[in-house]
Order: sequence, then C-alpha cells, then structure tokens
Amino acid sequence: MFAIPKILREVPESHFETMKLKLANAAQTACDRLSAIRGVTPIKPSAAMYMMVRIDFEEFDGITDDVDFCKKLLNEQNCLTFPSTCFFEQGFFRMIICTTTDTINEFGERLQEFCSAHYKV
Repeated sequence: MFAIPKILREVPESHFETMKLKLANAAQTACDRLSAIRGVTPIKPSAAMYMMVRIDFEEFDGITDDVDFCKKLLNEQNCLTFPSTCFFEQGFFRMIICTTTDTINEFGERLQEFCSAHYKV
C-alpha cells in the first residue's frame, strides 16, 4: 500500500525512460522477426511487456485452434506462449517481450521451425 507512492517519488524518471526504450526495441525486434514467418502476424504493442500474434490456421495442417497451437509449440519447441482463449479471444497467442533481443530471436527461430513443420503442402 505504501510502496507505490514511494516508488513513484524516489525512482528517477530516467529509469522509466530507459524501460520504455527497452520495451520499444523489444517490440520492434519481435515484429521484425515474426513478420518474416508465414502463417503468423504480430500485432505491435504500443506500451506492453507482451505481444499478441495472429495465427492463420489456413496455413497449417493439423492445428485446430490457438490452444492446440500453443500446446504443440510447447511440446515440440519448448516455447511457452499463452493462447488468446485465456484472454477471451480466439486465433492468437501471446508472447512475452520483456526479455533480451537474443531470446526474442531464438524464439523466432523456434517458431519458424515449428511453423515450417506444420505448413499445409
């Protein structure tokens, strides 16, 4: 209860500016990397630590919905994402972007491999 006023009073504005810049760079990195993958479309966030990614199910064979997509991605590539069904939406997954650009690029590589394995012929 008392922590938030103290944090807002004592943490320098430069900290928040640095954090906003890091998140903006992470969002751009994720958008650039995932935009190159057929069957998914990243939705660039304006101020968040996560990003929603649309799944085009017409591109994939044997994937029924966002829950199925996320389960298979976890089992096959060890990548944890959240199906948009968790957020009362369908057809998307949510990925965390408050991490390093190396981690985002690694996720992009794994997602690319996963998608390639499931594309319709």
